[in-house]
Amino acid sequence: MKKSVLLALALFIHPALAGPTVVYVSESGDNRIAIFTLDEKTGDLTRTGAIDLKGSPGSLAIRPDHSRLYAAVRTTSEFASIKIDPATGVLSDVVITPAGSNSAYVHLDKTGNWLLSASYGEGIVSVSRITDGVVTGEPVSSLFTGKKAHSIMTDAANRFAFVPHVGELNKLEQMKFDAATGVITLNTPPHLGGEAGAGPRHMAFHPGGRWAYLVNEQGQSVTRCVYDAATGTMTRHETLSTTPPEWDKSKGSCADIHVSADGRFLYASNRGHDSLAVFSIDSATGKLTSLGQTPTEKTPRSFALIPGGENYIVSAGQGSDTLIVYRRDPDNGTLTPLKNYPCGKSPAWVLGVKF
Repeated sequence: MKKSVLLALALFIHPALAGPTVVYVSESGDNRIAIFTLDEKTGDLTRTGAIDLKGSPGSLAIRPDHSRLYAAVRTTSEFASIKIDPATGVLSDVVITPAGSNSAYVHLDKTGNWLLSASYGEGIVSVSRITDGVVTGEPVSSLFTGKKAHSIMTDAANRFAFVPHVGELNKLEQMKFDAATGVITLNTPPHLGGEAGAGPRHMAFHPGGRWAYLVNEQGQSVTRCVYDAATGTMTRHETLSTTPPEWDKSKGSCADIHVSADGRFLYASNRGHDSLAVFSIDSATGKLTSLGQTPTEKTPRSFALIPGGENYIVSAGQGSDTLIVYRRDPDNGTLTPLKNYPCGKSPAWVLGVKF
């Protein structure tokens, strides 16, 4: 039987294989989450819907089975659990739960039973229970780690959690995470100091698990850390600039960071310089080599590598209310801008999903 016929049968038997590629965008200035579909052949974006919230959405997270989307609703200090139609990516049935703080970042643990969050203003990290896909009740565990806690992430084993802090604290908090109870406690040592003036904001683990990378807001740089999975602690190694040598670093700041699924490339966003920095990753050492910067829309706070081959990156210009789509070359990591698209006010988060 021909391959084309087999593929057609597979798609008939397993409709999910033919599902859409969807991009969710938190349009924080309009209190809504927009829904776009992306054409995997052309890279074209089409706005297909939106869902309104009573507050301003920020960080987004999604269940592995794509049944629910979670949003930090920042202006009301709440979480939104939102049902997803896997056939279309359409959002519905919003359930609102108190977050206990204004969450700058939300992260789903590996079991799908807990939503972890980091609060920038209050300096609190917390864990909330998820029941039947919905965040329920007040947080079961919370910890004060200091002001300007900007993100939170668990490791691959789901045993430890990490919280970068920008500004004067300039640290990466290191914590133990109990996936059975949702309780977080400080590890030993409790934190890793950042390079002078760096201000780690977000982080990304390498898929191999041996390294983690910090994007530094004030330093406009990326730091490689070696990860000890047995103890849940990081060791800081080299730091590379995300902007060119001639750039005046007083005029900007870094925001977001992502590593490609194959572990070969790293991307970081530069606000002010308004670019995406591109790095290659040495497969043996994890060391980075700068491949330069690609211009993007004004104030690129968030961007996403789009699953389904990661042939595209979608970046949101928070300062221009515009999305830009890049075609990504998986062989050399380079980005080619394709087209710009208007979106709602102050896009704060981009999340790509392959259904």
